[in-house]
Amino acid sequence: MSELKVALTDVPSNLNPYESNTLHIHTVMWPIYEPLFDIGHDGRLIPRLAESWVASADGLTYVFRLRKSVTFHPGSIPFTAQSVVDSLQQVKRRTSFRERILSDLIEFGGVKAEDDYTVRIQLKYPKPELLFLALMTNHADKSKPPLGTGPFYLHSADQSSFVLRKNTDYRPEPAKLDQITFMKIRPSDLMNEFKEGRVDFIRDVDPESVRDIPADQTQKVRPFGLHYLGFNLGSTLFGKPEVRRAFRDTLDFKEIESETGLGPAKGPIPSGVEAYDPTLAIPEQDRADARRALEQVCRGSVITLLFNKNSYYGRELANRIARDLADSNVAFKLEPKESSSELLKEIKKRGHGEKDNYVFIYNWYSILPAAEIFLRPLFESGMPDNLTGYTGVDDLLEATREPTILEKDRTDRYRDAQRKIVDDAPAIFLGYSRVRYSAQSARVTGLELNVQSFPVDRYVGVDVH
Repeated sequence: MSELKVALTDVPSNLNPYESNTLHIHTVMWPIYEPLFDIGHDGRLIPRLAESWVASADGLTYVFRLRKSVTFHPGSIPFTAQSVVDSLQQVKRRTSFRERILSDLIEFGGVKAEDDYTVRIQLKYPKPELLFLALMTNHADKSKPPLGTGPFYLHSADQSSFVLRKNTDYRPEPAKLDQITFMKIRPSDLMNEFKEGRVDFIRDVDPESVRDIPADQTQKVRPFGLHYLGFNLGSTLFGKPEVRRAFRDTLDFKEIESETGLGPAKGPIPSGVEAYDPTLAIPEQDRADARRALEQVCRGSVITLLFNKNSYYGRELANRIARDLADSNVAFKLEPKESSSELLKEIKKRGHGEKDNYVFIYNWYSILPAAEIFLRPLFESGMPDNLTGYTGVDDLLEATREPTILEKDRTDRYRDAQRKIVDDAPAIFLGYSRVRYSAQSARVTGLELNVQSFPVDRYVGVDVH
């Protein structure tokens, strides 16, 4: 039996694609569920479950022609146009950023199965690429997780591993691998497990560790990724914009770039993503004045810095920020977490209490180079990933969803939102990701990665020898 062993540094708690959005969860979900189309490196829509489509002149109605002979595992449930309708109905719950964006995009009264393999989808505004977020599932049998159409299905799971088995009914032919085993491994043990041959693929490899891996066993991609420091805006201290700006202006961004290799961040949208604004910049820093101002307002307070010590650059960023705060004579403490899920759980547990002067380092990545994916989840009211509690750009973001707005005007509104976010400083943008490394053993063939270091073909052509 051919088996690929993939490293996981965190264990997913939920494999329902509409309720989950962290990268370690997507690592496991990627071979299980499929969208109507995939996203290419250049942002192009690539047919997946839909083999073709046509759009109305106003860009608000799409008719998708679906592939035939597609089934949900275990093969007895056909994937049809009605399956698409049923999947899209799930997003009305609006419990995740994925559901929120899709429910605001889709005109549900205009979603209709015209025949078994033709589905009409009407949009409220012309951003069809956002339908990539809609992963097709089958809820009829109440399976947990729901059934998918992908090349693999969940066979078993426990606290240490997830075992996926080959879907033998996958079209046009099944995957080469019989099994993928996602194994939970402590970050400190990753390289040793890889060198000893107990792991075949590590999706994320720390840049320092890449030096110890043969060049022909590494891959690198240029991701769409943002690293930022968020404030608890509910606290008495960080509820004041001038304090947040003073905090920002104490940081040595040139040293951050030098120590991490991250690209300079001008705002929340990285280079290469829709509506990136190269003219955006924070005001000229006067670090000495900022240090004095921050020291004065923080006197008697202790700032807690939460971070995932095992994330890309998490430890380096935390240490750099700690040194800059120390230079400002600000009392602080570092509170490292073992994983992104542990960090997220801690931030949500703390909430936005007035007396809790905490900040946190967080990462946000997307396959889709869409402005909405970087603006709405992090800065729109009510979004579960809006961890700062910021509410300052709701009107601007809502204006981008007007059905008749010109594309240039939509881009202008995105950029207006970015400028306001930078000025209000609910978060400090520490850097954009320039490169992301992965490692594969010499036994692995056929592994081509997308911008988020996921296999382009969802592991169909991957094999081990």
